Amino acid sequence: MSDRGSAMFENDTVVITGGSSGIGKALALAFLRAGARVTIVGNQPARLEDALQEMKAVSAQATALQCDVSDLTQVRELVARQMDVAPPDILINNAGFATYTPVEQATSEEISALVGVNLLGAMYVTREFLPWMIAQRHGRIVNISSVAGRIVITPNASYCAAKHGMVAWSDALSAELHQFGITVQVVCPGRVETPFFDDPSFAARPPSRTTNFSVPIEKVTRATMDALGSNRFLTYVPRWFGLAVWMSGLAPATAHRVIGRVNRSRIAALYDRVAQ
Repeated sequence: MSDRGSAMFENDTVVITGGSSGIGKALALAFLRAGARVTIVGNQPARLEDALQEMKAVSAQATALQCDVSDLTQVRELVARQMDVAPPDILINNAGFATYTPVEQATSEEISALVGVNLLGAMYVTREFLPWMIAQRHGRIVNISSVAGRIVITPNASYCAAKHGMVAWSDALSAELHQFGITVQVVCPGRVETPFFDDPSFAARPPSRTTNFSVPIEKVTRATMDALGSNRFLTYVPRWFGLAVWMSGLAPATAHRVIGRVNRSRIAALYDRVAQ
């Protein structure tokens, strides 16, 4: 990112959910280096504190707040504490997790948690901050979805549904908030090696060439910050994912057959491995 691009965030207040690890932490460090005031949000106290200390070595403008974004009561407490500091100029809804579990093997509680964190959490946090953003007549909301938010990838169907929902919700939200000078953008990264894959269910994942293809976290960070300097609604990382989505839209029936065949083979391989 250019120096000019970095300067645009100086003195901005940035709130990042899921900011204690992975993409969220990388973004937080980048914003701090660009001169922004950053609040990271996470639900694991030890990890949150470790991340905060790492950030304070970069800038004194870092703050950490604990919150489970799927819990509306906690979200309201988070917003009240943040408002004691400053309303966000930029809100990044990044909190998320996944499991490598077919729906029939998942509990209802697991499904609820997946949708709660990956979709409802973004909705809750955004809605609770909106009155202050509207009062300011400006604000930028960035929702970190996934390539799984545009192309069906399974397992897990519940995660895929939540990320698809985030893209659709963001599109509608963008239209609703335009009159208030608030922009909404979505970033859809591919596979990024982060603690996202720490869930034990991923240990059952059969070997695949796709697991060898990862997007560098720095590339996602740079693409997200570059997107904030543009009017682009949807950003794919890497960009060729956008071409794949576009092509699937040109021939939806063919795309459905091809993607369905790939997904069925992934599920078959998972069940075969579990049976061994």
